[in-house]
Amino acid sequence: MEANLKAVYEEIYGIVAGRAGEYEAAAKDQCAVWEGRKPVQQPLLLHCNPPASSKEWPKFSTREIHFDKDKMLVSQMKGMASAALGGMQSVPSVRANMGCGIYPSLFKGIVSELFDDERMPWIIKHLDKETLQKMKPSDIKLTDEFKLGLEHMAYQAEKLQGTGAYVYPLDLQDAIDVAHLVYGDNFFYDLYDDPDFINHLLDLACTAIELGAKECLKVIPDSDKIVTHYNQLAMPRSGGGMKFSEDTSTLLSPEHIEEFTVPSLKRQLDFTGGGYVHFCGYNTHLLDACIATEKVRGVNFGNPEKYDMEEVLRRLAKANKVFYGVIPRKQDEELKSYFTRLCRAATDSNGCCRLLLVMNASTPEQAQEIKRVWKEVNPVSNPSQDQGGRRGA
Repeated sequence: MEANLKAVYEEIYGIVAGRAGEYEAAAKDQCAVWEGRKPVQQPLLLHCNPPASSKEWPKFSTREIHFDKDKMLVSQMKGMASAALGGMQSVPSVRANMGCGIYPSLFKGIVSELFDDERMPWIIKHLDKETLQKMKPSDIKLTDEFKLGLEHMAYQAEKLQGTGAYVYPLDLQDAIDVAHLVYGDNFFYDLYDDPDFINHLLDLACTAIELGAKECLKVIPDSDKIVTHYNQLAMPRSGGGMKFSEDTSTLLSPEHIEEFTVPSLKRQLDFTGGGYVHFCGYNTHLLDACIATEKVRGVNFGNPEKYDMEEVLRRLAKANKVFYGVIPRKQDEELKSYFTRLCRAATDSNGCCRLLLVMNASTPEQAQEIKRVWKEVNPVSNPSQDQGGRRGA
């Protein structure tokens, strides 16, 4: 590792490792929420801005990190400092940031474009219909691109030993998103013109997801117990533990969600054992489908401001599902009122709060105030357990 990278690696390693004994307890509290049990401390996924020295941390283009294990590692570790400095239940984690084209790369011929800035890799050239029609599930195989991602993950796991941090899976989209990325915008026409082809394409996409997810879990330490996501979240494998993005499904009609999204999502959930669903935009029909699908364990919104979040929280809690993510505060709303309002709406019939709220603090002082108010609203359920290895949690 180059000297400048090593210095940054060691600085962030020290920040994260300073709370190494606390992340397992934080993950257990999160897992309790997913499983409908009362945690010792209701989790708050709090981040705090990194130290002033972070202004000198190097920045890399996506092309630079793509092939360089050390640059990929350090670029991912930056967010870990914010998770650790939050001092609550955010669980630091990293991944091989290969872009949303990584699962489509299991289709021979799909390669993401890399950029000389911080834009994420993106698929420019798609496969044509004739090529895809000839393709069989047995043609979906590990590619050099996907193997590179797995190599990054294995290296990250090695270099993070002793920090208590985790490695999380490559960017897993849903079958609808994968199919759209592979085929391009003609996907939307063939929903109407050739539904049989779309079902064939979704079969291929599901096969790619099943292969890729299995390979990722092989290289993630302790993935038989816990899977983490996005430098904050922890999920139990008892509920599958995986994330599925349905951003393309946000654009679909209720009929197409029922005909194409739900069956492909259920297949993936059956394979993994469950997971949570993320989508951007506004689509109440997609939300309804998620709530009605048994193995969808929770929901994350890219645009929570578009929803009546108290109503969403109540609906999810009633269905024994979790909301994970950011929720906007009302204008001039006091912190205690904000926390009380959301936690009350997210509490299920057994008294369990099905909320994993994400927040960011600008300063350590602000983080301390947020922690104080959160614990006032959500006191520790058994103070005797809030000792040893749980200083900040």
